[in-house]
Amino acid sequence: MSRHEDQAIVSVNAKTVIDSLEFARQGRKLDGRVAVAQLERLADLLANQAGSLVFELLGERDAEGNNCLRLRVAGSLNLRCQRCLSPLPYAVDIDSRLMLVAPGGEWPDEELADDGTDAIEASRELAVLPLVEEEVLLDVPVVPRHEICGLPAATETEHRPSPFAVLAKLKNH
Repeated sequence: MSRHEDQAIVSVNAKTVIDSLEFARQGRKLDGRVAVAQLERLADLLANQAGSLVFELLGERDAEGNNCLRLRVAGSLNLRCQRCLSPLPYAVDIDSRLMLVAPGGEWPDEELADDGTDAIEASRELAVLPLVEEEVLLDVPVVPRHEICGLPAATETEHRPSPFAVLAKLKNH
């Protein structure tokens, strides 16, 4: 991601909003940082919530003159391997284009899938944090796991005798 010297990276929170159509029409730019801990919908997939992601949100128009947002997100996450339950480092490198559709406007057909663009409804108060979080959720694997890993290590509490084994001993007496 490129960054202009006069453009500061801002920390984004749930109150950070943009008027998406005006943002796109004016070709505005927002560089930001999101703490991984702020991504609540992602929490169940994470081994820990350490670190942050940086993003760049650009307003632009596509070749047909449609207002679009371009979102780039970079950083790393520590996902939880669904096989062994240990941390799994995952590099986030997202570059997505989102065509803005006016409320009540006609949604584009499947042609968007061919050119790598998605569509979202334009909003006067588009919250930036949920937009970034949604793109990250779409990027992470559905079932994160290591290529090769073992079963989760048993803890001492898991080595207790089975209640049925205790009953069998009582029955033998």
